Amino acid sequence: MKKMKIDFNKKITAVLLVAILATGSWSCKKITDEAPEDKLDISNAYRNAADADAAVIGIYGQFLALHKTIIIQNELRADLVEVTANADPYLKQMANHSATKDNPYVDPRAYYKVILNCNDALKNFKLMVNDFRMSVDDYNKHYSDIGALRSWIYLQVGIQYGNIPYITEPVENVEDVKNLSLYPRISFEELLKNLIDFTEKLPYKEVYAYPSGNPLVINIDGNNTQKLFICKPFVLGDLYLWNNNYTKAAENYQKIMNVENNNTNINYAFDAYKVGYYLSPSTYNDLGVRYGRSQDENSLLTETGWKSIFSAPNTANGWNMEFLWAIPYHANYKPGNPMIELCSQLYGKYLIKPSQQAIDNWNAQRQNNGIPYDARGILSYAKSAAGPVITKLTDNLVPATNFNQAGKWGLYRAAMLHLRFSEAANRDGRGKLGWALLNIGILNTFYTGTRSGGTAAPVSFAEINTMMTNYPPPYDFDARYSSADYRSPWYRNTGIRNRANVAALDVNLQTDMLGLEGKLIDEGALELAFEGSRWPDLVRVARRQNNPAFLAEKIYQKLLKDGDPNAATARAKLMNPANWYLPFEWK
Repeated sequence: MKKMKIDFNKKITAVLLVAILATGSWSCKKITDEAPEDKLDISNAYRNAADADAAVIGIYGQFLALHKTIIIQNELRADLVEVTANADPYLKQMANHSATKDNPYVDPRAYYKVILNCNDALKNFKLMVNDFRMSVDDYNKHYSDIGALRSWIYLQVGIQYGNIPYITEPVENVEDVKNLSLYPRISFEELLKNLIDFTEKLPYKEVYAYPSGNPLVINIDGNNTQKLFICKPFVLGDLYLWNNNYTKAAENYQKIMNVENNNTNINYAFDAYKVGYYLSPSTYNDLGVRYGRSQDENSLLTETGWKSIFSAPNTANGWNMEFLWAIPYHANYKPGNPMIELCSQLYGKYLIKPSQQAIDNWNAQRQNNGIPYDARGILSYAKSAAGPVITKLTDNLVPATNFNQAGKWGLYRAAMLHLRFSEAANRDGRGKLGWALLNIGILNTFYTGTRSGGTAAPVSFAEINTMMTNYPPPYDFDARYSSADYRSPWYRNTGIRNRANVAALDVNLQTDMLGLEGKLIDEGALELAFEGSRWPDLVRVARRQNNPAFLAEKIYQKLLKDGDPNAATARAKLMNPANWYLPFEWK
């Protein structure tokens, strides 16, 4: 077998990093039947920190193989995505909740292949630090990164399958997991407790997995690789949110919301992860829905603004201000963006499409300029003779071709962060703050003075001081602003709906906990559609409310509007929470 030596040092090249990430070149020999050519020989792995870097990149490369599975399981099973006429029977089963045990899209082995590689790496990292082959500092960062990634994957497995084997030690072969007598299943509730306990004990829980100056942090195509690696406070926030510990969830989310961005541009201090706007929106450099002419729907900006969040190559504003965890697909390297195969009519198989329910959701909104629909819809899908086409996951600044399969897998971004923080705040008695982040921003919600707007300064410091929440942590946010003289970090926060140019929801929702919770999930359908979080959002709230109809009715409406004859059967099935989970079977 040919052995490939990988030299990761501070002069690591961008090409090598992208190539390894795209192909998953490092792999654990235990998990593969036969190590192919140009794979790193496991006998030479884990000699030093450079090998640990290679192991991390290799695991993330393997993690990319889960992208297609997660989109199918989290979107097609929910209410915003439907199959096309080109879909095979197995995809149709996923869409109408009739999946059988032999359905390849329910096979859990893909998850466990990555999990077991994580386990192997975690074990070897411990051996390395004990044998002085790795510094304590390098160990803390590498171990915490892969540990958090494993926790995120396990959360996904629990959401999909319910009771699962929780394996934290290396296993010789992934097929050994089918011996469930050795690996008994635990409940989803027990899994959450185990994941929280493990993730909280990680030695390095900063927002960015690796700080600037680390060999894994370089610039590729003008973007920093810091965000290729999982954001640990976001994982912890999600775990606590699922476990109904809202204060702890909010603490972790707020840690991200207040982090200082590494970009040297002063604007990022006010814009990174804050769902805000620039002082001069006429430049159209922000991430909002914008028009060249206010009430002319034909002047909607489609290459800048909100649409640019999803473009590839990555726009600087979208990458720096919106994304917390995203993995780009490079046009010059395999495997390429799997969403092109799923969604594209020109360069893929066109297997999935927006549901009519998703389209109706956008059409039911009204914009601040009077246009009677949410423009995030037409920025997320396109019409065609064969049916609607999801473009949000495949559009590139450089058009896709048979040879250019670029794109990115965006896993965590600011809008999702604000929605989940708001969900926690609402449940923790801070509905006004949740409403503010959802609708018009902190300053516009909490300010009680006489300022008429624009850049005019309030008349007193007492008025200025109403531009903040005045809540104890983790619900303290400072949006105070007085012309150019005084600017607090949150003064540009504009709210998710306001950034999207859609009208604010009823202010009475500030004191209606269940009502606001439902609207937050509804907003997720408008803002986060097709991105891979819809099924978990529905399950989480339905579990919390002990209300299966919250989930079942949404799936029913999708299937009904798309003409699926199994709509009523699916609704009846989903009224039993036990049927929310896929069969956990080894084929």
